[in-house]
Amino acid sequence: MNTIKVADYVHGGTQKDFYSEIEVENCNCPLCNSNDFNFLFRERGNIGIVECRNCNLIYVNPRIKSLEKIYWGDPEKYFEEARFIFLDKKPHHRDRNYIEELKQIKKHKFPGKLLDIGCNMGFFLRKAKEMGYDSYGIDPSPSLTQLGRKYFDLNIENNFLEKSSFQGKSFDVITIIDVFEHITGPKEFLKQVHGLLKDDGLVCIKVPNGNYNKMKLSIAKVLQKDEGADIFDSYEHIVHYSILTMRKMIKACKFKVKELFQPLPIQSPVWHLYVGQYFQYPSPFCLDWKRNIARNIFYQIGKIEGVLKLPVYFSPDLMFLIEKE
Repeated sequence: MNTIKVADYVHGGTQKDFYSEIEVENCNCPLCNSNDFNFLFRERGNIGIVECRNCNLIYVNPRIKSLEKIYWGDPEKYFEEARFIFLDKKPHHRDRNYIEELKQIKKHKFPGKLLDIGCNMGFFLRKAKEMGYDSYGIDPSPSLTQLGRKYFDLNIENNFLEKSSFQGKSFDVITIIDVFEHITGPKEFLKQVHGLLKDDGLVCIKVPNGNYNKMKLSIAKVLQKDEGADIFDSYEHIVHYSILTMRKMIKACKFKVKELFQPLPIQSPVWHLYVGQYFQYPSPFCLDWKRNIARNIFYQIGKIEGVLKLPVYFSPDLMFLIEKE
């Protein structure tokens, strides 16, 4: 659980610690369109986290307007965040996650033409290219896409998916890694993905586990540490899926689950807490050892939950490999 700092640190995005009432908007449930919900928590001023009473989806309501523009920040600041990665002097802090996830995908579909949606600066995409996939990316951020093209020589289109130049049924693999939780209209989005995928193709969706964040909130309340906590990353993560609600979403969009996988936990760097600057390469274990150990313990317990076919609360993330019905 991250506590928001009073003094903001230097980062490329345009996220803020506080959002006023005029900066947020109300919405219905992205899965069932109901407006009947239980209120769970409030973050960053006027951002709310709720749970749908009809389908149990956890989502952000009210949410900030023009969500995608958070990542339309200063390209020079983004470059500084990843400078040593671009210069091939440091790994990205998620490289081990990306390699593991690609290995899971490769078991089911390889070689082939791969599209990474919401590819950011191309950190996952470059690993897919190194692994041998014919790799393409798309992202709406002008700042991020220009960096991925310039420093990694990647084929990235700066666009929204619904406006892309891609032809129907042209991809063997479509990856949506740490992106689906950002999508305001997930059902419409998945239907567009369905149209771009070959009939025998594979889609990989990785999302944070909504049950995990709900559990963290319960623990924070018991310990009386919930005030000012930034548990749901609600300025950017606007839908929080459990295995149950993700299966409902997948089914509603004419897909079926081929495999459910619990990926390694993300160990985010904590440079900004010490130097006031966000960097995307790993920070030393000693700087954040308590949370690193806790995430690994929770991950192992989550795997046990999965084996026992229990509702999964302890695994921080979920990865779904899906195909057309």
